Amino acid sequence: MAGPKNDIIYESTILGFFVASWMMLQKTRITGKEHLKNIPLPVIFTVTHDSYFEIPSLTYVYRAIRPRPRFTIMAKQDFLSGKYLAMTYFDKNLFLNSVFKIFDKTGIPKAIFKKLNLISIPRPFIDSQQIIKDEVKKEISSQVDRFKKKIHEGFSTLIFPEGTTWGYGGIKKIRSAIYQLVTNAFAQHDIKVYILPINVKVDRLARGRKDLFINIGQPKFILKSREDFNQYIHATLQKLHTITFSQIAAYYLKKISELTKETRMEVCLTKEELIDQLSTIARNIHSKVEDKTLPAIDHRLVEKSYLAKKVTKFITYSIKKNYLLKNPQDKGNNTYILNHEKVLAQYPVRLFRKRNPLGFSANELASLGDKLIDPIFSGAVPSQFKRFLTNNSKKAVKHSLP
Repeated sequence: MAGPKNDIIYESTILGFFVASWMMLQKTRITGKEHLKNIPLPVIFTVTHDSYFEIPSLTYVYRAIRPRPRFTIMAKQDFLSGKYLAMTYFDKNLFLNSVFKIFDKTGIPKAIFKKLNLISIPRPFIDSQQIIKDEVKKEISSQVDRFKKKIHEGFSTLIFPEGTTWGYGGIKKIRSAIYQLVTNAFAQHDIKVYILPINVKVDRLARGRKDLFINIGQPKFILKSREDFNQYIHATLQKLHTITFSQIAAYYLKKISELTKETRMEVCLTKEELIDQLSTIARNIHSKVEDKTLPAIDHRLVEKSYLAKKVTKFITYSIKKNYLLKNPQDKGNNTYILNHEKVLAQYPVRLFRKRNPLGFSANELASLGDKLIDPIFSGAVPSQFKRFLTNNSKKAVKHSLP
C-alpha cells in the first residue's frame, strides 16, 4: 500500500531536523539499513526513547527509506504547546534558551510540527494529576481514532512505545498504543500494519561530539494477545541494543563504587589504568557479541587508540560532573579519586537520567542481564579489591562445606 507523496515543505522540514542533528554535534551510525529498502506499508516505526536529544538523528533513518512513506507521528502534547523548544533544549544556556523562547512565540515550530502530521496525545500515567483521568482517556481514544483513520488512508506512523523518557536505564514498560493500531487495522479493515523496531543509543558520557547508534530490525506483522504483543516489542528492541563506551565505563565505575562502599577503601584511578581495564573489558564483550551471547557493540572499542581517546573525554566529563575528583596530593594531576557516593546516587525516576547520567548508562548495560555482564567486570578491578574478592570467595566456600 503506497502512502501519499510528500511535498517540498514537508521534505524541507525534515532537512531542517537533519541540519539540527549536525548542529547538535551528533555523529550518527546506522546498522540495518537494508531493512529500510522496499519496506511493506503501512508500517509503524517503533523507536526507543531515552531523551529528546536523539530525535533529530532519526532523519538519517527517514532519508535512507526506499520507497519513502509519509508519516503521522504520535507525540506528547508538549510539542503543540507553543513552548516546546525552550522547555526541551539548551535549558542551561541562557542565550540560546532565550532565542528558542522567542522562536517558540513566533508559532513557527508549532506550525512545523503540524506540517509533520503530528498528533499529540496526553499520557494518563503522567498527566492525570493535571487533567481528570476520564477526560484523558476520552482524549486518547479520540486521538487514536485519528491514527486509525490515517493508517487506513495509507500513512505510516512513528511511535515511541515506552511513552516517556523517564527511567533508570534500559527498555521501559511498553504502552499499548501500537497493539491497538495493529489489531484494529487488521480486524476492521483487513490491513496488515508492520512493526519496524529501532533502538537508538547515545554514547552520552564523553565530552564533545556524541556518537549515536541506530540499530534497525526487520519489519514484521504480528498478531498476539496484548501482553504477548507488548512483550514481543520489548524483547525485540532489547535485541537491537548497542553497547557503547559510556555504558562500559559507567558500569566499571559503578562496580568499583559498590566495592568502595562495601570496603570503605578510597580508590585512586589513573588514565592508564582505566585504558587497560576498559580495553580488556571491551574485548571480552566484543567476543560475546561475536558468539551472539550479547547484542551489538561499537566495534571500534577493540582498537586501543580509539578507546584511549574515549577515556580522555570520559575523564574530562567525569571531573566536570564530580564522578571523579582530582587528587590534591598528586601535583601532576595523574590520579583521580572516585566519588562513589555521586556514582551511586539515587533520584526519583523523573529526575534520574538528568541527575545521574552515569548511573543511567550503567543501568543500560545492566539491563542486558547482570548475570551476563557482571562476570566480565569482576576480574577487571583495582588490585586492592581483587584481594578482597578472593578472600570473600574463600570464606564463602569454607562456609558452604559440610
